[in-house]
Parts: sequence; C-alpha cells; structure tokens
Amino acid sequence: MNTNPWLGAVAGALGGIAGSWMMVRFNHVVGGSDEDGGSHPHRRRTASPNDTDGTIADEPASSQVASLTAESTMGRPLTERERQRTGPLFHYAFGAIAGALYGAAAEVKPEYASAGGVPFGAAVWLTADEIGLPAFGLARHPTTYPLSRHAAALGTHIVFGLTTEGVRRLLRGPAPRQFPTGQLPTSR
Repeated sequence: MNTNPWLGAVAGALGGIAGSWMMVRFNHVVGGSDEDGGSHPHRRRTASPNDTDGTIADEPASSQVASLTAESTMGRPLTERERQRTGPLFHYAFGAIAGALYGAAAEVKPEYASAGGVPFGAAVWLTADEIGLPAFGLARHPTTYPLSRHAAALGTHIVFGLTTEGVRRLLRGPAPRQFPTGQLPTSR
C-alpha cells in the first residue's frame, strides 16, 4: 500500500461515520433501550451515557452544539423537534472529522492504527467526553457522574474506534509496518 494521507482521511472519515452509528447501536444494547425508542429511565441516568451520542452528558452534546450553533446563526435556539433532527448530524460530523484525522495520521505513522483502533477510541473518549464536554459547559464535572457511566461511555467510544479502524483498514488495507533504517524484517 502506498501511503496517501488524503485517501487515509477519506477512509477514516467513512470509518468515523460508521463508528458513530455503531457506538449508538452499542449504547442501546448496554443501556437497555427498548426497540420503540423508549428506555429504562433510572438505568439510563446512572449507568449509561445518553442514547443519542454516547457521551456522559445528561443531554446529548451533539444536540446542545446544534442548538448553540442555531442561536449564533439564526438568533434562536432550536425547538426540541429540531434538536432531535439536527443533533445526530453534529454527532456524525464529529465522528467523520475525528475519523479523518485518524485515517490521515495512520497513513503517516502506521503505529497509530495499532490495537484495532482501541487506543483511538479511548483517546476520543478522554479528550472529547471527559475533558472537552465539561470544559465547554456541555456536561457537568466528570466526578459528578457515577463510574459506571464513565465505563459505559468508554465502551461506546471503544466500539467507535474499532469500527473506524475496521472500515479504514477495509478501504486502505493494513497500515504498513515500518522498520528502523537499515533493518529489514526476517522471514521465518
């Protein structure tokens, strides 16, 4: 495989979109969400991340960002129906951007694609969910949420990383192994 950060970014973006979809599906499984979109309210609040974007925030961060964007561009917050429709678009856009950065980086430094994308998913969880959301006022301080909720959010983000890497690898192939200068692999 020839390295090409642009193609890696495209593959990563597609993987990020698929990963965003998979993490929400996974969250429905671990959160006990019903098929009709209902949920078990007590379990959802304490153990699981929210069911729209898999973050620790009580209200989906993607819906909050959509509404804040509308306020700054349209001069008004979104209605609840508008939030339900546009929030997922922000969720998938974030996944595509994170995936594109990951895909481009994996082309340049193949070791970033190690462990099937698990480190990538964990890094997104740590930087975006645990640090970014509280820093931007989109979630309470992380210590106010139970450990089970952090673990469930981490789980959804690991699914995101695994899926993103799976799609990236399907489209671009495994990241090439790089050997130190002057050192060639030995055949067995």
